[in-house]
Amino acid sequence: MENLLMGFNIVSPVFIVLLLGYFAKQKGYIDSNFVDKGTWIVFYMALPFKLFYDIKNARIESLHPKYVLYIVLGVIFIIIIALLIAKALRIEDKKKLSAFVHCAYRSNFVCVGFPILDIIYNGTSSMEHMIVIIAFGLTLYNISAIVLLTYYSEAEDKSISVKDIFIKIIKNPMIVGVVFGAIFNFLNIPVYQGVDEAIEMVAKILNPMSLILIGASLNFESSKSDFKLMFISAFIKTVLAPLILIPIGVKLGFTNMELGIAYVFWATPCAASCFIFTKQMKSDYEFASKVITLSFIMSVITYPVGISLMNYFNLLH
Repeated sequence: MENLLMGFNIVSPVFIVLLLGYFAKQKGYIDSNFVDKGTWIVFYMALPFKLFYDIKNARIESLHPKYVLYIVLGVIFIIIIALLIAKALRIEDKKKLSAFVHCAYRSNFVCVGFPILDIIYNGTSSMEHMIVIIAFGLTLYNISAIVLLTYYSEAEDKSISVKDIFIKIIKNPMIVGVVFGAIFNFLNIPVYQGVDEAIEMVAKILNPMSLILIGASLNFESSKSDFKLMFISAFIKTVLAPLILIPIGVKLGFTNMELGIAYVFWATPCAASCFIFTKQMKSDYEFASKVITLSFIMSVITYPVGISLMNYFNLLH
């Protein structure tokens, strides 16, 4: 019970801020235009600034190739599992199938995982391992999303451009923040104090602003016909992935810090960017929106339980 209470104490601030965003939207203080512009501020300013600032000031000694392999193969494994389950469920609508798989593997690690890790480790989580997640795990998310949503699209032209994927990767604000942060770190490039403090100030808005925007984007409209598929997709993301991959991480001998970061990565609910991706690539974005919401609702329970189990088996600290 003590471990479970600790789990609730860790995740409750995150979900309270999410609810503030949701209720602000319901009351009309936040509208879709605010969410769109706020998302731009978070994605193109606060996020790359935070990554740059944290990595620039971190002690980085290695990229930990074994951990890189674990994260990359873990993402691929969950994608394959989700595809096999989708095929077993006989989802005939290709748009829904691609949205089902996309939501089942894509984690909201930056916007939700970051604040939870800050609470678990009091702001001292290892940037070496966070870089692995961001540079490899999140990049693989984007590549696999483009391939998956293109392959299962209804468009006649299903060709996948390697050049376009590469350009999208190098232009991604997360990658830009990581690369420049690493360059400034390794080369010990000084930053004028005023600029450094300005970057830190902008970086600090990432967690609360992201959570408010996610809360404002949640969709609680019922959809009984798709509820089974929605639940299974959310279940894969919040329960099945960590249930399979954390024991594997334990067997591979990872440290508690590595396992804690990995758990948050695997167990974090479906990313809000799934909705953006599915809408831009003409997949079933309404289904994706509902899976995102359901995964957040489920994580109110799964996160505290998972964190309490991790703590009980001494896998966090």
